[in-house]
Amino acid sequence: MKINIFITAILIIFQIAQAFGQNFAPIGAEWYYSSNAGGAAPPDSEYYYLIVEKDTTINDLNLRKIKRIYCSYQGDSVEVSPYLIHESGDTVSLYDQEKQRLYKLFVFNVSQGDTLVLDVPYETYFTEDSTYRVVIDAIETATYDGTVLNKYVLEQLDDFGWFSGYYLEKVGGYEWFLPLGLTIIPEADGPIRCYHDSDIDINFTSKECDYWIFTSMNDLQADKFKLYPNPTSDNFQIKTDFRIDNIEIIDNSGNIVLQTDKNDLNISSLTSGVYFVRIYSDNQIIMKKIVKK
Repeated sequence: MKINIFITAILIIFQIAQAFGQNFAPIGAEWYYSSNAGGAAPPDSEYYYLIVEKDTTINDLNLRKIKRIYCSYQGDSVEVSPYLIHESGDTVSLYDQEKQRLYKLFVFNVSQGDTLVLDVPYETYFTEDSTYRVVIDAIETATYDGTVLNKYVLEQLDDFGWFSGYYLEKVGGYEWFLPLGLTIIPEADGPIRCYHDSDIDINFTSKECDYWIFTSMNDLQADKFKLYPNPTSDNFQIKTDFRIDNIEIIDNSGNIVLQTDKNDLNISSLTSGVYFVRIYSDNQIIMKKIVKK
């Protein structure tokens, strides 16, 4: 009798492990993905924070609930709709509670040359198809902060998938948690900044995971700061009645390339392109764009 009870307990533990999976999205796992308000803010100035909160069961499906918080460049931290993740064997899927269906996201422990048919997990103008195909072109090992992970390199067969062309063991999507259209959109969110769980701690960038630029000025105050001329090839002025304490010019990589407390700036030494002007004034921060010709 004791042996039977012991075997039954082992089987139950095994079934739970299979249902919830022990590799992807464990309780407490965290992701940080960069964002830029659809191009309205400097690159990497805001981010999405995801954390696996708990196990839950919906319609007899064992799911992991992933809480999501959007930290915007305007200074708001807003909790948005969570992700519900189901893992069965080597397959990870997103559960849509409203439609009561699973969307296949990742398949791990595949072989080189395998063709995967994955689901488009949301409505998009990129494609009218509900599925897309990828071929496992290679399985490489990559080291991140001392952690070795399998990197599933993909050959895209359809107009949907992953900008980066791969997904990672344990981590999943590199440029975003969910796949995106293959058309290059500069305003797209991502890429990943950090991933943490109880076993690994990875920072994919040179910045802090929660690096955040925000402005606490309202739109009316922002309109009182004018950059002229804009575009410019050399000099421009910041015209305002507010006191200016400090000014930073930021490039598309989020790096500060010029710093001054003068409202007359010369950017002739910078390469052509779009830059962001971060203005500190009376304990307030405002962001403006300048185009260098």
